This record gives sequence, structure tokens and C-alpha cells, in this order.
Amino acid sequence: MPRRIKRLSVLFICVILIVFSVGGCGKNKESVNGGADGLFTIRMVTPISTNEIMVGKALGFFAEQGIKIEFIGAAGKGVTEFQLIEQGLADIASGHPAHVAQAILAGVEVKAVAPCIVDNQDFPHVRYLTQEDSSVKTLEDIIGKKVAVRTISICHDGYLRYYLKTHGLDPEKVEFISFPNPGEMEHAVPQGYVDLCTAHPPYAGIVLGEGGVREVATSWDIFGNPGAGLSMYSFGEDFIAKHPAVIQGFVNAAYKSRLWINEHQEEALNIIAKEIGVEPSGLTTFWFDENKNIDPDYLTQWFEIAEEIELWKHGDVVPEELYTNAFIPEDPIYEQ
Repeated sequence: MPRRIKRLSVLFICVILIVFSVGGCGKNKESVNGGADGLFTIRMVTPISTNEIMVGKALGFFAEQGIKIEFIGAAGKGVTEFQLIEQGLADIASGHPAHVAQAILAGVEVKAVAPCIVDNQDFPHVRYLTQEDSSVKTLEDIIGKKVAVRTISICHDGYLRYYLKTHGLDPEKVEFISFPNPGEMEHAVPQGYVDLCTAHPPYAGIVLGEGGVREVATSWDIFGNPGAGLSMYSFGEDFIAKHPAVIQGFVNAAYKSRLWINEHQEEALNIIAKEIGVEPSGLTTFWFDENKNIDPDYLTQWFEIAEEIELWKHGDVVPEELYTNAFIPEDPIYEQ
């Protein structure tokens, strides 16, 4: 289809960076499709924040389903997880609905199979932090200011662009500065490099605990809806067709892990702290979707956000193209 190939060149950007920056690229076909332990290997980019896959792996939830999660390292600068799927270097990608839609528009044949995080008033997806003595009192005050983001992406600069546009302000009058390494953008605020940052778990809690910063607002203040924070897990359509039992096992384990984290916040943060090499004190977590499947209403809101900030034109892609709810997860059984 024409709209799916018009941006196909995006897929070939930074191919050399992909080859040299992602661990596990030399895996042969046999090692990916199962090893001596009898587990089916699923390759994914190493998480840098609170993540139910990391927790579920540590607790053995995926092994229970016959799955081994292999973290392959960080993607290169400018490389998306969806590009890694297209290149055969990863099996799964995480991302907000807008990320999935943009991948599809670029020609990547993927579908989301399970939800991940959602926004929550008590566990906000994004916290907007500034210095304690800053003149920034509301989000409207960032006009003419510098804002730290990890990357130019829907939930980093995109939420703020949406907020400003819907409040009659020009987002082009904000200077967004990328700090790609985990924790950098949060610490750019107290160090005075920027006026505001878009802090995500778990690092938001670290910098708040260190002092010298305050919270201006959260993503919940902008949208007031859990769906605005929705992230999803996607596989290539060919992978889904070839390995439906593996997809079902993944969906089962991910659902079990989401519920476990929501019920065991402290234990989950201890696992995450150990995995990413930080102290657990002060860490914050996301809230994970307790729906069994992807809520179509959440996607409707995402499309409103994405089209408002002109990520694509209305009708270029539709919500139904992004996901399948064919894999209903089992109700989890936890060992006592």
C-alpha cells in the first residue's frame, strides 16, 4: 500500500549503528528458536526503567510459560525497537500506540498483543520537575524555556506539545534538549542546564529524594485518563503467525507480572534497582494495566493526541491496524 511504503527509508537509517550497538546480533537461527534448556528465546532491548518483563523474568513467570527473555542491550542512537524487528535483530518492541502506528506507516508489519503501563494519578507516567526556586509554576510557563527529554518522542516532548497547543500556546517556542542516557535529564534540572524535565520512573523518585527540585505537574494533570499512558508490546506479524503458542505464553506471563508489580511495589522496585544498578531508595514505579487485553478506547485517545500534534493525518492509519486481542491471558496463580 502506498502509505506504508512512502516512509520505508526510515527503516534503513543507522543500520550500521544497529549492527554494532545491539548485543546478540550474532545469534544463529537455532539459538533464537530454542536452546538446550528447552525454552523459546525472545530477544528484546534491555529495559532502562521499571518494567514488568524484567520483573517477570527475575521471578520465573516467563520460564513457567516455556520462554526465555534475552536482553540484547541498548539500541543505537536514532534506532527504534521496531527497526530491530524489521532487521531480524529483536523479536519484540515496546512502545506507545503512536510508536506502533508510526512503525506501521514506515512499512513495518507489526501488531501489539498485550498492554503494558497506563497512567495513574498516584503513579504518574511522567512527572514534570523544575528547580525549587524556578519561575516555572505551571506548564504554560515553559514557553521560551529549555526542557530536558530523553528523546524526541510522544511522551517526552509530545505530551507537552499537545498541552501547549490545546491551551493556545506555540510549542515551537520551547527548546527541547535530548539527554539520551538514563537519569541524565532528571539531573539536568538541579544542575541548572534546563528549566524543566520530563521525568519517568524510576529516576523521577531519585532526583526528588535528592532535593532541590519540585514537581510542577504530571501527565495525569494533562489527560486525567489511564489510557493516555498506555504502552504495548508488539511482535512482527510473521512471528505471531509462526509462533502463536509462544505469543500466548508471553501474554500470560506479562499479565501475571503486571498484576504482581501493582500488588508488590516495594519488592518490584528492589528487583529493578538490582537489575539497573541503582539504590532502591526513592525509586518510583509505573502503574501497570490490569486489563487482560488492550482497551480500544485507550487507542482512540492516543489517536486524538497524535493527530493533534500532527504525527500523521487523520485516516493515514486506524486504531484497528495496531493490535490484536486474540490472545486472552490466563488468570495467574502465585506460589505462596
